[in-house]
Amino acid sequence: MKPITLTGLHKAFGALPVLAGLDLEVPAGSLTAILGPSGSGKTTLLRLLAGFERADAGTIGIGGVLVDGPGVHLPPERRRIGYVPQEGSLFPHLTVAGNVGFGPAARQHRARPRRGRQSRGRQGRDGQVAALLETVGLDGLGRRYPHQLSGGQQQRVALARALAIEPAVVLLDEPFASLDAHLRASVRADVQEIFGRAGTTAVLVTHDQDEALSTADRVAVLRDGTIAQCAPPEDLYRRPADPGLARFVGEANLLSGVVRGRAVETPLGTLPLDPAAAGLGAAGQVTVLIRPEQIDMRPNGPGITARVISSRYHGHDAVLAVQPGPGTGAPVMARVAGQPPHPVGSAVSLRVRGPVFAWPAD
Repeated sequence: MKPITLTGLHKAFGALPVLAGLDLEVPAGSLTAILGPSGSGKTTLLRLLAGFERADAGTIGIGGVLVDGPGVHLPPERRRIGYVPQEGSLFPHLTVAGNVGFGPAARQHRARPRRGRQSRGRQGRDGQVAALLETVGLDGLGRRYPHQLSGGQQQRVALARALAIEPAVVLLDEPFASLDAHLRASVRADVQEIFGRAGTTAVLVTHDQDEALSTADRVAVLRDGTIAQCAPPEDLYRRPADPGLARFVGEANLLSGVVRGRAVETPLGTLPLDPAAAGLGAAGQVTVLIRPEQIDMRPNGPGITARVISSRYHGHDAVLAVQPGPGTGAPVMARVAGQPPHPVGSAVSLRVRGPVFAWPAD
């Protein structure tokens, strides 16, 4: 299958512009996350893909077929799109099996088969539903109703219903937002496995950076109506396109520095430059990105002398604000695994691990 291609998309609601010349390509078989803050236009973009809204300008191609563009607007039912909304939106009066089989049954009804074929079609549909329920881990629950399921099970039913129509693309609109933290991680992992095994092309909309980075093959950041950067999660995190994206995708220490060949002088010492920052040239003023987990802290030893001024404990890790010595600039954040090893007020030595990324200074 060919990729999804969005070119020059514009969409406004009255005088409010939402998308402003957006370009994006979603590779076939990939799970691509659209990441952006609330109100950035993520759901609008998904609705344009699904055909629920029409673009003001630009084109949308799905699998090599133009579905939206000048003089063209293919309706949703002809786009082979599976849609998973935030709350699942299951039919409360239908069983789990009835919900999953609804799309294939409606499609079969439109085809108006003869009576004998209809019976055989129903048997095939029942087999397809049973197979899908097994795929999403709900084998044996086909006779239950939505109110008899947990939130995570309901989302799995919504996923199976989207897959039942054998879609070219599955669109997921913040599908894990209503789940608690444990269920969210579990259902995300299930979705990843199911799509990976089936080779399904999927687009996930989310405002959660951790969700996007841990789930998607590629992450596209939506900002000011366009895609600010689209890259594999590691590249987006380690080599964001600009300082604004660095702050948006995770916590970031942004320090001034001066390039000296393949290294950069910073308030935290002279550090090796990421090879991807080679375009900076041999010398010049830059803004340097240091992620909190790159900073090592020790009670005594070589490095920059500093003092712990605050601490935030998250269970799996902790983030400490540390003030380097006089003349070294503003406080920096350092992340450590588990419980904070250094109490507030204690003196530490700082060292930065690994290469750092940088951009030309404004």
